[in-house]
Amino acid sequence: MGNEKKLKVAITSMPPFVFDSKGKYSGFEIELWEMVAKEMGVHFEYAQYPFQELIPAVKEKKVDVAFASITINEQREEVVDFSYPTFNSGLRILLSKNRKNIDLSNTIKNFFAQGYKQFIKPLYILLIIIFALGNALYFVERSNGSLSPLYFYGTLQATWIFLCSMLGLDGGFFVYTVTSWTGRFIVSSGQIISLAFLGLFIGELTAFITAKKIRLNIDGVNDLRGKTIATIKQTTSEVLLKNAGSIIVPVTKIEEAYEKLKKNKVEAVVFDAPILEFYALNDGAEWAEVVGELFDKQDYGFVLQEKSALRKKVNLAILTLHEDGSYDVLHKKWFGEI
Repeated sequence: MGNEKKLKVAITSMPPFVFDSKGKYSGFEIELWEMVAKEMGVHFEYAQYPFQELIPAVKEKKVDVAFASITINEQREEVVDFSYPTFNSGLRILLSKNRKNIDLSNTIKNFFAQGYKQFIKPLYILLIIIFALGNALYFVERSNGSLSPLYFYGTLQATWIFLCSMLGLDGGFFVYTVTSWTGRFIVSSGQIISLAFLGLFIGELTAFITAKKIRLNIDGVNDLRGKTIATIKQTTSEVLLKNAGSIIVPVTKIEEAYEKLKKNKVEAVVFDAPILEFYALNDGAEWAEVVGELFDKQDYGFVLQEKSALRKKVNLAILTLHEDGSYDVLHKKWFGEI
């Protein structure tokens, strides 16, 4: 064994599976791999890679093994091989505990970004009513000598009268006079219509603010549509969010996702359940919490080169650790009973 080359093992920080403390590594998968390596009788050295480069590094034979809570799936198995599953997992949702509080500045930003769309249709309807009644007032009052006999100028003058009425302005703003009872009825109706639309606009604004508050109460995967969600790019969680209709904010490291959630730049973080649960119980205990049930269940595995001679040895070592109880002891240490 002494003459064998050291295996190169690619990892990235992913608590609680991989911790990096100034080049000293620990975590569930670190300990599991070291137990597997000992069982195999091989030597190795770790190499740090960004998560997105772990599988390419194995594929391009830059490293022999890679791990950091990497999910086994068909797409990845087209370019690399996986060991037997090393951990049963799935996805969960991380939220801020303060999500029910409305951030006024953020709400205003969101209104100008998207909320105004709720007012476009009522505004179109209002403009059509103003145009129609402005025309009606012109045809009723065009012979009273106050309005211009020319259609274009006359309708502008009549619409001005109607707008002044809707805004509750006194007669001094009218400039032009209304002499017939029909005309006065049309002008008076402007005030009634203005009250109706004022109520409608207030209702839409209230609905927007309420919806903004409610939409932060995410309880499961069915609530993710249309929400702004952070996750690590090029992961299975990104694929799920895309299919769920979420607005994805991709990050390189999970710590970046936590920071965006803490600063209210996203509405939630979706990622592997044990990673989010560990964070919520430790560094994020004061402000974050995991909600909803486990979904999109998946398995992790050690990544190996295609047709690698190591695969059989790694799998045999994993089975041995299960059979002698070593795996259960390690799992209990990090996550409790299986």
